Amino acid sequence: MRMTIFLAGLLLGLAAPAGAAINPAEYQRVASDVLRIRETARIVEELDVGGDRLRRTTLVGEVLEQGQARGPMVGKTVVIDYTVNLTQREKAGRDHATRSAGMVGPQFVHDPDPPALDADGAYWANLAPAGGRLGNVNRHAGAVVGMVSNAFSGEVYVPVAGQYSFDPPPR
Repeated sequence: MRMTIFLAGLLLGLAAPAGAAINPAEYQRVASDVLRIRETARIVEELDVGGDRLRRTTLVGEVLEQGQARGPMVGKTVVIDYTVNLTQREKAGRDHATRSAGMVGPQFVHDPDPPALDADGAYWANLAPAGGRLGNVNRHAGAVVGMVSNAFSGEVYVPVAGQYSFDPPPR
């Protein structure tokens, strides 16, 4: 009986880290700002630069709700601007699949595609200010940081939770 309890505890202990490794909430926690935004403008541009496919996404919207933020944001207009190197993201995904060979563990995290809108024309965003500590270090496969043409007045945000950046906050 004691051996069965010991083995059950051991198996549960080993399974816990694997579960955390694939939990989207773990990636969303890094965001300094979790906002629900009604989209007012979207520009998605794909370019070929030096043989790499780049996709620059610029989103503008009004904050409807905030899960957390560094200050009051409801009613403000925000800009989200980020560029993803699709060629590098695909290569990193193939490399990860080769290395992991289907084993359980940390999954492949990559910068997101543009968000899908809900019935209200809104989406949740897990963000950090561009150029700040969180905006620079929490980028994932395919991220392009420091594009020259990023010139806006006011604060600009980047998604920081990988492909979970535009998922609702965990409940």
